[in-house]
Amino acid sequence: MPPLYLCINAKWLRVFFSPETLDPASGKATGTQKIALIEAFDLSNHINWKPRADQYSNRVSSLTPKSVAFLKRIGVWSELDSSRIAACNGMQVWDGVSGARITFDAAHSNDRSTFLQQVFADAPPPPPSSGATEQGDQSPLAWMTENLHVQYGLQKQMLAHKNRGVQLDIFEKTKVQGINQPSSTDISEWPVITLDNGKKLQTRLLVGADGVNSPVRSFAKIESLGWDYSQFGLVATLEVDHSFSTALDQGKGVAWQRFLPTGPIAMLPLNNGYASLVWSTSPKIAQDLKKLPAQDFCAVVNAAFHASPADLEYLYRSIGPDGQPQVDFQKEIEWRASVQELESQAVAHRSKDAKPPKVVAVQENTRAPFPLRMRNSNSYVEDRVVLVGDAAHTVHPLAGQGLNQGLADVECLARVIEQSLLSGSDIGNIHSLTPYSSERFLPNLAMLGTVDKLSKLYNTDFGPVVWARSLGLTAVDNMGPIKTEIMRFAMGLEDVPSSSRR
Repeated sequence: MPPLYLCINAKWLRVFFSPETLDPASGKATGTQKIALIEAFDLSNHINWKPRADQYSNRVSSLTPKSVAFLKRIGVWSELDSSRIAACNGMQVWDGVSGARITFDAAHSNDRSTFLQQVFADAPPPPPSSGATEQGDQSPLAWMTENLHVQYGLQKQMLAHKNRGVQLDIFEKTKVQGINQPSSTDISEWPVITLDNGKKLQTRLLVGADGVNSPVRSFAKIESLGWDYSQFGLVATLEVDHSFSTALDQGKGVAWQRFLPTGPIAMLPLNNGYASLVWSTSPKIAQDLKKLPAQDFCAVVNAAFHASPADLEYLYRSIGPDGQPQVDFQKEIEWRASVQELESQAVAHRSKDAKPPKVVAVQENTRAPFPLRMRNSNSYVEDRVVLVGDAAHTVHPLAGQGLNQGLADVECLARVIEQSLLSGSDIGNIHSLTPYSSERFLPNLAMLGTVDKLSKLYNTDFGPVVWARSLGLTAVDNMGPIKTEIMRFAMGLEDVPSSSRR
């Protein structure tokens, strides 16, 4: 019997839904459907993952409450090690040119008062959203954990399902050599996947979770539109000293992000005095920063959170072709910081701004640059083919929403497949898949567009633009209801239309 559905190079998206699918006749779970997973890499690196408390992987994701709720429902969250999950309860975001700042606090994420309520005290409160009810009265803005950690939990659940008798075939360390669709009728119209081990698989539904350069998307002749940014993202694992932070609780559980003309720099909280760095900048600067000696790299990272763009440009130019600094970075940064401190004393609001923890070390071999791009497929479905995650859309990392978008795709696709099984429909038929595309396309497009516009808005130091964006940022920071809605949107707690709920 051919697989009911097959997923190629799942990466993150290893559990599309609890594989105990439903019998359309009885409505009860059944393990008779066959599922196949093709993965090019060695999965033993995930299932045998045993990290040290003083080491963190350099690829960290921000999981929204909505994503965490989904991971709980499919049994993955309980497989994770709580000591390697850091709650992010606040966020400080500011303009690196003007200093305009906005702060987010998880304690205010359920302040759902509206402008009408503020003007008219008797206005009735809005009904609670489905997300707020599910999550409770208060939740962190997000949970930070390593990508490997989530992959570990996903694979644990896969193996648990397989041990319970679910017909799940896993082809690891296996690459796809070709995807074909015979021109004959009936079952022969199903896609045929040829593997590099000579095996051929035929499937009713082919799920492409195979990344931005998706072969499944190419096979389905789905066009992907977008562009490459002239930026690289540089990631690293940092050791920080919280005693230097002036934020509440010494900045523990706070994410810090500063928008510079070359791109945003962000420091995400981890446990045990560690943090994850995501620095978007030019390809040359990213490569130079990767080669810098560790002590000088830490000094530049600290400077990137408080030095002027002009001072940072001087430091960038002072990195030699071999990655060695051509000036004494420590003295240069200390001198420039002392001058900036004297100047800031005349500006009251800047002296009160919270300061991030100090970076004291960078974990060895964690600095890694990668190109940044934006993509969105013209369609997420074709007959017998569906795209999820980066295969369908790719977003700039400044908002930390890439994985959350992918998980939302998976949750929706699981629901659509389940509904097709309950109604006795063909899950690979494009009409059965259309509800998935209809529900996910516009939200993904909105997120991609918003993040892209933010990236372009802050990627300049042109005076009028800086003035306008700073005015807007300060205004939003003082508008509680609007700021709350922005938080809830980013957390995935926005109201879900009743037609899309189960």
